[in-house]
Amino acid sequence: MIRPLDQAEAGGEVARLARLEAAGVPVVPTWVVELEAEFYALNNLPERVRRAFEGVFGVRIDEDRLEAACREAQRLVRESYLLPERADALGAVVGEGRFVVRYAGGAPVGIATGRQEVLWHLKRLWASVWEVDAVLARAPRLAPPDRPSLVQRVEALPRPDADLSRRAAEVLGEPVEVWASAGRVVHVR
Repeated sequence: MIRPLDQAEAGGEVARLARLEAAGVPVVPTWVVELEAEFYALNNLPERVRRAFEGVFGVRIDEDRLEAACREAQRLVRESYLLPERADALGAVVGEGRFVVRYAGGAPVGIATGRQEVLWHLKRLWASVWEVDAVLARAPRLAPPDRPSLVQRVEALPRPDADLSRRAAEVLGEPVEVWASAGRVVHVR
């Protein structure tokens, strides 16, 4: 459920980051967090969110109800809790430092400083799938896509890095753009 990059089983960007790390390309310390489905289930969020969206999608989308439902879904996520043992395990794994928290393939929600902020940023990340544009992109399907969350130790917000992009493209055998922090890969797209 909380795995270091070299033990993660996910595909996509997670697999590309793991391949780069295995090839000796410097990658920031990365943990793959697959707790979102458990978080939703234990807090009965699928049913509670479904109720919030009742009447939104019909012959046409009721925009007022959509906005209210999105706000309610975000509130439900922000006010729900991880199991204490999961929060403790995550805190013990990442320790202290500066982190970006993001979905694999996505942009960071910001810099988290320390364990508690990592947890807050995870909830902000999980709430972000209920923003109006995100809901409309997958409508009428309500369930968010199943993708791993990443917690990555960084020095600063990542920036594009042309040299690491060239090196990563050689390793991966495809053109990619790499974002890095302090000369270490954070994001590959």
